[in-house]
Amino acid sequence: MAKKKSEQIGTDDAVILMFLNLVEENGIEIPITLSVSGAVISGTLINASTYYAEITESSKLPNTTISKIMYKNFSDLKEAYAKQKQEEADKEAKKNSLTFIHLKDVKYLSTGVQPPPSSSNWWRGRISSIDGFSFDSLV
Repeated sequence: MAKKKSEQIGTDDAVILMFLNLVEENGIEIPITLSVSGAVISGTLINASTYYAEITESSKLPNTTISKIMYKNFSDLKEAYAKQKQEEADKEAKKNSLTFIHLKDVKYLSTGVQPPPSSSNWWRGRISSIDGFSFDSLV
């Protein structure tokens, strides 16, 4: 049976969910290293609100037309996220509804492969794509 495209896909890993909930609810930041489809990604686990706020702020600089457009788009995304979270809270969102994980200060580690250019310090990925993790940072 095919899954609907709009259906949220989470994880049932109790450990990662516990830490993601701590980060989302309390705003704490935790160093983490992830294994995702053979790639190793290391950084600091942050909540979605912080991700949207900081990426919106970082899109302000430099003061160019493209940065203004990016700032507007990220601001809209941040507002949509806040509205969605409020709606979920009002409906008492079901357990394990977290879909994405957010990192800052990201480094990509790999053997024998050229890492992508480090133009961004932000990473957002599907929780269901995580193959493994450790609560430390390799950077």
